[in-house]
Amino acid sequence: MTDRESKSTSELSRRAYLTRVFVVYLGGSYAVLELTDIFIDQLGLPDWFFRGVIALVLLGLPIVVATALVQTRRRGFAAARLREPAQEVKTPADERAAVDSAPPGEPVIVPAKPWLTWRKAIVGMVAAFALWGVVVAGYMTMRVFGIGPVGSLVAAGVIDERDRIILSDFENNTDDPLLGEVATEAFRIDFSQSPIVTVVDAASVDQVLVRMRRDPGQPLDESLAREVAIREGVKAVVTGEITPVANRFVLAAELITAQDGQVLYAHRETANDSTEIIGAIDQLSKKLRERIGESLKTIRANERLDRVTTPSLEALRQYSLAVRASEQFDNERAIALLEEAVAFDTAFAMAWRKLGVVLGNIGRDRARQVEALTNAYKHRDRLTERERYMTLGSYYTSVTREPERAIAAYQSLLEVYPNDTWAMNNLAILYLNARDYRRADRLFSGAIELDSAGGALYYGNVISTRVALGDFGGAEVALQRFSERFPEHPTAATSAAALASSQFDYESAEQYLLDFREAQRASEFWQLATAFGLAQLAEVRGQLARAQGYIEDAMAAAETQGQPSLYINGAVRVAFHDAVLRGDPEAALRRIDEALQRHPLESIEPHERPYGGLAMVYALSGESDRARELLSEWNTAVDPVLRGDDGVGDYVVRGVLALAAEQPREAVVEFRRADTGRCNICVLPVMGQAYDAAGEPDSVIAVYERFIETPWLDRLDNSDWWALAGIYERLGGLYELNGDAERAAYYYEKFVELWEDADPELQPRVEAARRAIERLVAES
Repeated sequence: MTDRESKSTSELSRRAYLTRVFVVYLGGSYAVLELTDIFIDQLGLPDWFFRGVIALVLLGLPIVVATALVQTRRRGFAAARLREPAQEVKTPADERAAVDSAPPGEPVIVPAKPWLTWRKAIVGMVAAFALWGVVVAGYMTMRVFGIGPVGSLVAAGVIDERDRIILSDFENNTDDPLLGEVATEAFRIDFSQSPIVTVVDAASVDQVLVRMRRDPGQPLDESLAREVAIREGVKAVVTGEITPVANRFVLAAELITAQDGQVLYAHRETANDSTEIIGAIDQLSKKLRERIGESLKTIRANERLDRVTTPSLEALRQYSLAVRASEQFDNERAIALLEEAVAFDTAFAMAWRKLGVVLGNIGRDRARQVEALTNAYKHRDRLTERERYMTLGSYYTSVTREPERAIAAYQSLLEVYPNDTWAMNNLAILYLNARDYRRADRLFSGAIELDSAGGALYYGNVISTRVALGDFGGAEVALQRFSERFPEHPTAATSAAALASSQFDYESAEQYLLDFREAQRASEFWQLATAFGLAQLAEVRGQLARAQGYIEDAMAAAETQGQPSLYINGAVRVAFHDAVLRGDPEAALRRIDEALQRHPLESIEPHERPYGGLAMVYALSGESDRARELLSEWNTAVDPVLRGDDGVGDYVVRGVLALAAEQPREAVVEFRRADTGRCNICVLPVMGQAYDAAGEPDSVIAVYERFIETPWLDRLDNSDWWALAGIYERLGGLYELNGDAERAAYYYEKFVELWEDADPELQPRVEAARRAIERLVAES
């Protein structure tokens, strides 16, 4: 082989060796970076750990290249040892000179231990990575144990895990008057994802402001937020501000103590323009959550704020205003603002969800509610983890009617956020619907314990479950705490009235409603609601004329408010008086015909038409064919998803039709099908009538006594208003037939007591009961 060929072969070998070394290093570096990424995700290591590994990898590259070059020379020197005569080399300079000047056949002696070897390079890199690991381990240790400036506030004992925190309004130093509200709401959205602390919702803060005799609509600045926190035993407050600097925006947040305003942590982010504000808020929130002590793994798992909210600043503006309006019970304005928000961003999942929730809370526009929740479900990938589970729960509960899947969604949410009171409340409602009252009560009570400053809804719900469990004492305690904490809350008065009527104390219930009605005389909504409540209290005592006056007032208000369906429902209610309580079906039919001429069904959206009530009155008035036509039209015109009753109303009407057709056993079957859902007494009155028509008096007695003895908070609204007096009367008659004078006299006396002040047209029944009591007493 010639010298040229030998040199060419040596050069090719050297390049191949360098290439292999480079490829192996790149492959190893990739594996190290992948492993580092896994460690960061699984162990919750800080993001800068990855950047440090990248730096070490880049610093190691020139060392590896240099080592490879040295080793290629050594390979060449080793091959040259085969040549003679030998030439000794003592230094690297001598080595290079020897290689260049060595004639063919003269061997070159290479030093045995050069300063740059693979062993030294590998040991050095391992040591560098180990040292970096020690640094990160030290950081994590200090963070976990609350040591030094990197220690978390929870670990240091400054804040307890699950502590509540109040978020004040961001101070707005820009020319845009709404930007502060937008920044506040966006920060709340992201910060509320933290499972380690609980953000006190704005509605709860407003309730505190009411008790302070302050305007709940005023801005919650730092001083006011601290005062609210001190009153409610909240340790810390988060404040923020947004300030324009040149063409950019600087966003800052501070976590301060409520007592003395000491700054526990402060951080700031910069947005180059308005389109980057949401992203800056996202980073601001995450830094604060990290400092408090939330797992970096949990923070990293959350969606970015600019993805889970909306890229439209205008949409977020309207959403922020809507949230504030709904918390102040201004539902009409909230709905209008949410409609604008989804017009700006049709994929704004959180706005769709909020729209569905508000519509559902006020029982308005079932079709729009379903559409809103369905759109939120379609865009659920844009929601935070918490909001995603909440949306799934609402969708499965209100749209698809799949309670098992809804329960699973809320349980999944509580696994991540075990102290999420809204999830606890919604899950408890599902258990309430399944008649698992004890489990529902535990969840409602847990929500109150975790968020005693807010959640007035929880108190109303826990009163309901405690009554269902027969714990009237516990219900009274809950009502007292509710009234003390939320003296101005409207449902405190309505809950008091319901609790009194559930114990058959109608005088107290009426006084609660009259006082509340006077206090709310400026509210059209509560004037309408209390009118129906007062009508029920009159109906149960046989005062039909007075009840009709309240109902007609409500019907007039419904027309003024553009609610024709509610107007017809009022007419159905009075027609029920005629057909059932007065025994005048012709008057009932005339009343219904007048209402339908005034507001034809064709003028009302199908899902808003009161098919069920109309069919019921027609069946009770002897017009079974017309009732069947309405039932058929209901099934054809209204999507089952939009009915919102799981078919219960359908079963009840079919049962009534079966009774009218003198098929009582078929009626019993239909009523049993209807005996589902949270109310465990609602179907019992008509079921007892079916057994009565079937000639089974023992079953009638069993069903009616179960109806009377089963505690239920809303029994007046559900059944007592029309059924209780007749059940007392019929039980008296059945026990008399059975020869049980004592029980017969007891129920006749209950009937007389209830209807003592009934209308004159009903007094003959009262007199008949009195005579029966005299007869039974004389016989005994």
